Amino acid sequence: MSQAIKNIYISIIVPVYNEGANITKFLHNLENSVKIKHEVLIVYDFEEDDTIPIFKKLKFKFKNAKIIKNIYGPGLINACKTGLKQAKGNFLVIIPGDLADDPKTINQMYKLANKGYDIICASRYSKGGKQLGGNLFKTSLSKFAGLATPILLGIPTSDLTNGFKMYNKLIFKKIEIESRGGWEFATEILVKAHFLGFKITETSSVWKERSLGKSKFKLLKWLPNYIYWYIWGISKRSEFFLNNLRLSSTE
Repeated sequence: MSQAIKNIYISIIVPVYNEGANITKFLHNLENSVKIKHEVLIVYDFEEDDTIPIFKKLKFKFKNAKIIKNIYGPGLINACKTGLKQAKGNFLVIIPGDLADDPKTINQMYKLANKGYDIICASRYSKGGKQLGGNLFKTSLSKFAGLATPILLGIPTSDLTNGFKMYNKLIFKKIEIESRGGWEFATEILVKAHFLGFKITETSSVWKERSLGKSKFKLLKWLPNYIYWYIWGISKRSEFFLNNLRLSSTE
């Protein structure tokens, strides 16, 4: 849908929940890796979050980063929505602050955005991608869903469920996030954007299990939400197919 945009300025949105043990290394890695003009929005839920005092000691070193409070109420989705609302960039990246994702991937995302893509998915399962560690059951589900995505949904990515993505800001003028759980909102956005005609692609990325802090991923709680949006996408594709079939039969 979009045409190539030159001189992209990106906003990197980092939802955090007690990432004090990781935030220093995260910011160093990010700033040493990302070669595009950018801002960093670290979004927290509550004043006691241990990320806050650590960041305050770093803010003079990382002048393009700022920490903001979630304005929509507690929860991952609301933190991300806060970042999306306050972001100034043409393109928006959401990346967890747990050191699991490789920030160098953002540079390749930028190149693809400059070629006219609206969503660029970081993929653990494409050629060159890798996942190191992680829950076997969760990984198996994610990999199966991703590899089946081009076939069942017609979306050109092998990693539908990964929350690490870059978005054209214009998408959020067309899409309202309905999800109320967790990272499944990234699947919702991707599926909706596809059926609205936005251009989607992927780039390989490496994910590794966090070594410090506790994972906030709630598999059993969020899984039904992923399934809902996957089935919604299949239903929408079936609807498109039947409509095209009817049109062909009347010609």
